[in-house]
Parts: sequence; C-alpha cells; structure tokens
Amino acid sequence: MMAKTKKAQKPKAEEKEEPTAKKPWEKIAGLRKKLPEKVLEKIFKEASERKLGEKEIKKVVEAACREYERNVVQSGEAVGIVAAQSLGEPGTQLTLRTKHFAGAAEVSVGSGIQRVEEIVDGRSKTKYPTMTIYLREGLAKNRAKAEKFAQSLIDIRGEEVLTLKEDFSSKTVELELIEDKVKEKNLDKGELIDKIKGLVQKGKASKRGNKIIISFPKNYPLLKIRNELVKILRKRVQGVSGIEKTILIEKNGEFVIHTVGTNLKAILRKHEVDPTRTITNDIAEISKVLGIEAGRTAIIKELYNTLKENGILIDIRHIMLLADVITFSGEIKGTVRTGIMREKNSPFARAAFEETVKHLLNAALIGEREELQGVVENIIVGQPIKIGTGTVELVMRE
Repeated sequence: MMAKTKKAQKPKAEEKEEPTAKKPWEKIAGLRKKLPEKVLEKIFKEASERKLGEKEIKKVVEAACREYERNVVQSGEAVGIVAAQSLGEPGTQLTLRTKHFAGAAEVSVGSGIQRVEEIVDGRSKTKYPTMTIYLREGLAKNRAKAEKFAQSLIDIRGEEVLTLKEDFSSKTVELELIEDKVKEKNLDKGELIDKIKGLVQKGKASKRGNKIIISFPKNYPLLKIRNELVKILRKRVQGVSGIEKTILIEKNGEFVIHTVGTNLKAILRKHEVDPTRTITNDIAEISKVLGIEAGRTAIIKELYNTLKENGILIDIRHIMLLADVITFSGEIKGTVRTGIMREKNSPFARAAFEETVKHLLNAALIGEREELQGVVENIIVGQPIKIGTGTVELVMRE
C-alpha cells in the first residue's frame, strides 16, 4: 500500500513551478534600475516600435535616469511655497492687456493678468471664448470646401435673415427673407423657407416668392400669435449654438478655423472635424466634455503659454502643482474662498484667507479641532513649520 502511495505522489514531487518571465529591462545586463516600472515599460514599448538596439536602449534609459533624478523633490521641501513665489512674483510683471488676436483681428483671446486670473480663479465662463477647429484630410487642403464648412458653423437665428409684417385684423403675418443677409451668410433660400414653415405650429404657412404667409385661426389670441412669432425669430436656422463668428486661416499647409464663441461637444460630433486636435480655451467646458484630466492639461498649457507670451518663463512643475490643486477633487475649483480654500480642513487656514471672523465663529459653533498640521496654522500660533529643517526634531548635547 505504501509503495503504491509513493508511486502516486511521485509525479507531484517532480512538478516544478515555471519561472516567471523576465521583464525586457531585466534581460539587459548592467541596466540601471532607478526608474519606475511604468516609465521603463513606456521606454521599451517605444524602443521596440523604433527597433532600437541594446546600446541605444541603454543610452535612452541613462538619459531618462538623469532627467528623473533632476526632477526628484527632496523630502520636506516647501514645494507649495516655492510654486507660489515662482508664479506670484513674475505675475506682478504681467501686462494689463485684456486680449490679443489669434489668427485674425476679428478673433480676440484673453491675455495677460486677466487670463491668468480667469484660469486660477476657476471661472465657469471664459470672457473671450474661442475654438481652434482642425479639419479632416479631405477638407483641410480644400479652401472652398473649408470656407463653406466654416460658414455653416455660424449660429444664425431667424431674426437675422427675416423681416416681419403683422396684420392683426386678419390675423395674418408676413415673413420676408432679407436677400442680402441670406446671400452674405451663404444660406439656401429653399431650405430656409421649408425650415421656417416647419416651425409654424397653429397657423397655416404658405410660400409666396421670398415670403412666407402665416394665417392664424380667427379665434386665436393675439398674445399666443406674438409668442409663436418670437419663437420662430429666435430659433436657430443654421449653425452650432454659441459660435458667433468663424475665421479661416492657413496654418502649416492646411486650413484651420478660428471661432468667436465655443461649443466643443457639438463641434466634436461633426464628421468633418478632426477630434484629436480640435480645442477650446474654455477650461470648464473641456472638463465637462473630455474629463478632469483633460481640464488639468488645459490649465497647465494655457497658464504656461499665457506667461510665455509675456516673456515670463517658469518651471512647468510649479504650474503642474497649481493645476493639481485646482483639479484634485474631480472638478475645477479656483483658488478663491468658494473654491479650494473652502475645502481646507484647518479652521485657521480658512480664516487666514478671507472672512476671518465668519470661519472662526463657525468652527467654534460646531466644535472643530485645529490640528496645526499645515504651514499657515503654525505661523499663526508662532510654532516652527513642519517644512525643511522643521521636519527634523533634534536635541544637541552640550
């Protein structure tokens, strides 16, 4: 019986665990391991696509290690204070210009200190909203088609292309197309008339040349007639809501559309548009349509470019830190009392910014406890802050 048992167990004893497959960077002898695994994965993926040899990969990894070490922050370094100083001091040198022109004189873009305030305060609406719309290959090289598409995006309401004549005694209304406006806005008369006729609900609409005659029932109240006409005149007959004007410019051998006004969600749905490059300067809209990570990237890019335009070059890590603070909660919250300052756990930190008495009173009413963990709180009570040399507690022997 025992012999049989041993024979049955023998194969199990011989079973060995298969060795785990080595990562690509582990196979190269002498490769430094100072980089995070995700960074190494990305380097080796790119290297395999570019068909780099072992020596070339080593050089890339060494360069990445040097750059990584250069960007490492020392433990206890006051990154927040350094970022605030780095952004605040050059900010005083920003010009008071409120706008500059992108591509053409008709498209104005916020600039200088006004634009920086707009971004940092996390405002829900941009003062000078604009979009840069890139087109797909078939349209980007053809000026006539690109221009026609650009014009089709302009938000046109009925009141811009129609004149109104009312006859209250017979309860008929005459809507006439303004030919110059229709031609200027590149509208098709037949389509426009059919669209307006389709908007009429109670009355009977008939076409007479460039006119649309609407007859309402004799017992229909005048107030309701007026309400229906107002709806027709305010209705969008062409274009995308929010796009007030479009300018076509040639950029790097292709035609690009600049707009006054923005509507990212509607524009990205159009098959003529290249969705991978089209962008708006409205950060709140980017966050809603593309997500908070895209909003964070937009904050970094817009702040960096705005400062750069004014001749101020700041280490991008300071701007990245500020963008992280504004977006870490999952939505855009500005550095104002109703934004990130409101979210602070420390009553002293909240009181140090604005509305001091209100914050202290509220904290006292609900019995909040001050833990004295941050910089501001410790400065208020006169204690050493827990940053830099303050992070170490040493007693010197006499």
